[in-house]
Parts: sequence; C-alpha cells; structure tokens
Amino acid sequence: MYYHEMTKYLQQLHNYVQQQDKKIQQLTQLINDLRVDVDSLKKQPYTNIERIEYKFDQLKVEQLDGTLNIGLNPTDPEQIDNFEVQQQGMNVNGVQQQLRDQLMKQCSQDINHFLNQDCIHYIQQAEKQYELTLDDPHRRHIIEDIRKQIDSRIQYYINAQPLTEQDSLLNKKQEIFELVKKDVENSIMHFLQHLPKDSP
Repeated sequence: MYYHEMTKYLQQLHNYVQQQDKKIQQLTQLINDLRVDVDSLKKQPYTNIERIEYKFDQLKVEQLDGTLNIGLNPTDPEQIDNFEVQQQGMNVNGVQQQLRDQLMKQCSQDINHFLNQDCIHYIQQAEKQYELTLDDPHRRHIIEDIRKQIDSRIQYYINAQPLTEQDSLLNKKQEIFELVKKDVENSIMHFLQHLPKDSP
C-alpha cells in the first residue's frame, strides 16, 4: 500500500515537472522572439530632429483648414495619425475674435437705436393691423422684453457665418441687423396676434 501511494506521488511529481519544463521552454522561446524584434528595430534607420523654430510673426494665415498629419515615420508611412483642424471656431492670432467683437458692438448699437427710435412706431402700426390699442407703458414693456434677448440673437447670427479679414464689416453688420430686426418684428406681430382684443 505504501509502495502504491509512493508511486502515485512520484507520477504526480513527474507530471508537474514536465509541465514546468514545457512552460520554461515557451518562455525561453518568447524571450528569443522578443530579442529578434528588438534587434530588427535597432537596425532600422531613424530620424533625429534637433530643433524646430517657427517664426509665427512672419506668417499671415487667412484660412486654416485641412488635415494635419502627426506621428510621421519616414521609414513607415503607414503609421500616420490624423488630426483634423476645422476652420470654424479657430481663432487665428485673435483676428476672428476681434472681428466678432467689433461686429457685435456695432450690431448692438444699431438694434438698440431701432428699439429706442423706430420700434414704438412699428408696434403702433401693428396695433392698427390687429385692431388693438396699447398704452405707452405696455409698449415700453414689450420693447424692454425684446431688448433682453437681442444680444443672444445677434450672437447667434454672428456665429452662424465665418468671418475673414476680407469681409466687409459694414455689409455683415447690415445683413445681421436686417435678420435681427426681422426677428423683432415677427415677435411683436406674434405677441399682438395672441393678445385679447379688449387688452388695455
């Protein structure tokens, strides 16, 4: 009985040693493969770029779009990572932001002038069209309510179109002014349309 158990134990030990030996052979093969890979990488030519200097003050960028390739390896052109540069929203040397700020200021002045001078007459004309009569405080309330929303409407139309230095600010301002003015007129018409006839 003791002999039988001893034989069984030796058999298990033998199997375990064989498995370990197999594992060691696999690991040795893996190390050899890795050495071959490392050696082949060492033999490949590489590019060493010491220093790159950019003279941005000498560049004039008017439009920036397309694809910028990064991670280029001249010996292996298939390894290219793409980086998309979209023109929309790009602020090249702050020029576009300055144009937007300027346009915002000018449009805001023009629309406020319209609200202060001409809008009340437009409301009165619309009242006649819908057979309504509002008092002055009510008209002023409509105008002030619209005034609170004006900047966001101007900003919406400015953001909706790309700007470049070549664009005429006067033309863009007029274009945006007309769009915002139309929005103001439509909102007044819509408001009066849904106002009860016996309103003060």
